[in-house]
This record gives sequence, C-alpha cells and structure tokens, in this order.
Amino acid sequence: MDDRDLVLVSRCLMGEAAAYYELYEARAAAVMAFFVRCGFGPVEAEDLTQETFLRAFKSLETFDAQKGYFCQWLGAIARNLARRKWEGKHGANANYDPQIAAASLEDDDAADPQRRAEDSEALAALEECLSRLSDSHRQIVRLRYVEAMSTRGIAQTCGIPESTVRLRLEEARQSLGQCLKGKGVDL
Repeated sequence: MDDRDLVLVSRCLMGEAAAYYELYEARAAAVMAFFVRCGFGPVEAEDLTQETFLRAFKSLETFDAQKGYFCQWLGAIARNLARRKWEGKHGANANYDPQIAAASLEDDDAADPQRRAEDSEALAALEECLSRLSDSHRQIVRLRYVEAMSTRGIAQTCGIPESTVRLRLEEARQSLGQCLKGKGVDL
C-alpha cells in the first residue's frame, strides 16, 4: 500500500488537489483509531486527525521515502500531537502506553480483500475467545489493548498491584492464544 502513498504524495507535491483528499481518505481511519486508542473521545480524535493531516500537508516536502514509509512519518506526527495533548490534559505521568496505541497506525494490508476476509474470521474467533475470559481478565485486556493504558494505569484504575496486572495479562494472553489456536487462527 505504501506505493500508492508514494504516488499520492508525488501528486500532492505537484499541486493536485484531489490527491490530498485521496491521501486523507487512505490514512485518516488509522490515524483516528490511534487517537481513540490514546484515550481521546471521538470529537477530539477527529480534531486531532485533522490537525495531523494539516501538519503533514504543510510539511509534505520534508517527507523522505528513503528514511521510511509515509504511514510511519504520518504516525510520528500523530504521536507527537497525542503526547502533547495528553500531557496537557493529564500531566506528564499519563497512564497510557503510546506504543500500544501506535499499533493501530500499522495497517499495511488493509486494502487487500483476502486479508480483510481473514481478519474478519480472526476477529470473530477473538470475540468468542474473549467472551470465555473471566470479567477481571477481560477488563484488563480491554484497558491494555483497547484503551492502551500502561500497567501502572491499569493497576490504579482497578485498585490492584501492578504485579497482579502483569500476571492477569499473561494469563489472558495464554488463554486467548490457546483458544485462537484451537479455532485455527495463526498467531
């Protein structure tokens, strides 16, 4: 998919207005998902997504394909915005893990129909396996992987020690892994 990004970036740099729209449409959902995973509400996430693209488009000539993919460059802009905004709202000791949230920016196979079908099947299997977890394990998995909270943040939210969070996360990972393997989902 990055070849398409490169073509779109080139078209943008040549002044083609439609290319900006196409580039936004190609990557906005992943950027928006990143901000939601960082803990921002839908309206704020949309504003931050637009701000990310405004900054990207203003400095598009600085993008260097030799240094990495466009989605990585765009992700760096989004991460910087999220970090500044989050720390401004919650102080420097934010309880989210930006590396977990950033995983939502990596969607290099999203346009492939075969991949989407496989992902859909895997998602259904994951939902079923998640439903088999205890409430406490499911809550910790949600806080970690959906809300992208740090271990410390989960411990504070749940009122349990960080070591318990780590133990429950490992137990949940093992249970989910066994369940998914039993359903034929490759990890």
